Amino acid sequence: MSKLKKLSILMVILSLVLGMVFTSSAQEATIELDFVHIFSDDLRPGVLQGIIDEYQAMNPNVKINAYSTNADSDYDEIFNSAMANADLGNAPSIVQVEDGLTQQAIDYGYFVPISDYATEEQMATLDDVFPSILSYFVEGDVLWSMPWNISNPVLYYNKDMFTAAGLDPENPPRTFAEIDAACDALMSAIPELRACVNWAMSSWYIEQWVAMSNELFINNDNGRSARATEALFTSQTMLDIVTWWDSLDGKGYFTYSGRLNDMNGEGATFLTGCAGKSVKGGCTAMTINSTAGITLIQGYSQRLGFQLGIGRLPTPSDTATNGVSIGGGSLFVSVDQSDEEIQAAVDFIFFLTNTENAAKWHQGTGYMPIRQSSFDLGIEAGFYDENPFFRIAIDQLAETIPNPASAGAVMGPNTAVKRELLTTLQELMNGQIDTPETILEKLTSANERANAEMADYNRDFE
Repeated sequence: MSKLKKLSILMVILSLVLGMVFTSSAQEATIELDFVHIFSDDLRPGVLQGIIDEYQAMNPNVKINAYSTNADSDYDEIFNSAMANADLGNAPSIVQVEDGLTQQAIDYGYFVPISDYATEEQMATLDDVFPSILSYFVEGDVLWSMPWNISNPVLYYNKDMFTAAGLDPENPPRTFAEIDAACDALMSAIPELRACVNWAMSSWYIEQWVAMSNELFINNDNGRSARATEALFTSQTMLDIVTWWDSLDGKGYFTYSGRLNDMNGEGATFLTGCAGKSVKGGCTAMTINSTAGITLIQGYSQRLGFQLGIGRLPTPSDTATNGVSIGGGSLFVSVDQSDEEIQAAVDFIFFLTNTENAAKWHQGTGYMPIRQSSFDLGIEAGFYDENPFFRIAIDQLAETIPNPASAGAVMGPNTAVKRELLTTLQELMNGQIDTPETILEKLTSANERANAEMADYNRDFE
């Protein structure tokens, strides 16, 4: 065999070997990100996946596995599961974290600030995020997480039941007193109802009503000027709110599923059940729930054959005009991954929350658009003319007065502190009107237990 022929064969072999090496390297270069979220319904995961598919088509070297680890949309379970996996060195790349768990997520050290990896161009786009939303997730000049599924509470009501009770179906209650009056009429006209109104046994609503009254939920400016050390469960505002709630329960006007934070269950109570009524609908005429449920509740009400109304969250009184605070969650990036994976996660998060995709998420789910430009897209396209319910949360938040009360409470032992309040509220929802002395005694006990939880937690981070 000639030297030239041997050389040609060697060149072919070398080309094949190099090709295999390069192919292997290209395959190894694929970045795979796990994204854990709370959504297990038939709607929102589909909206999210559509955006993911678009990103992957633009970035074929990145694969994003989005999934939920529980069927109850339970933020605590998702967070605790992610932290347990982080302890084992197997943390998800991106974790959806409830707003109230933000301080705990920062304290635990499992996440990297998004602003450490974001480009100048990406950080510049934050000027477009509504300030009342962005400020919740910024500590100093550090953006720890990116707001994503942002909401606030609204009142859902059955217009047909309002008409049957002689109420104006276009004028839902705006205050506690108006809820009382509407319930008098509704329970008299439709005795088959289980109750007049329902909402989840959640501290979120209490926090909203306290904020509307320009009062604090915890000390140190709601934990924003320094770590919170004391709960404020015995303030006069808190006493007034809990006393009103207790009276609704005592009169048979309020019901709940018996479970804590059961947003899905409360929506089902409002939509279905309680057969034998002359008016279509569920077991209550009104429910308070997140704007995140607008698309789902609107769709179900249409299929069930009743007219749905949506109004602003009722206030404790006409003078409680400080406005609502945000709820929902943000996206954190785990520290336990390579710089390339962190960078890819941050890039995807900014894609997910850009103008167009924030508008898709808002219009497809009912969550708020986090950007002014996303809101403007909806206006220009006539979206709100055809879907006026989607503006309610935006308008509510736009009228909020920025201050520590409306900024919302931030604390490390968020779940533990709120659990103490909820335990007391469950004790008070006993089908009878409790005395002012009993309510104060129980709230005082809850306050002491909450303070102990904060003291225990804060010792670890002094």
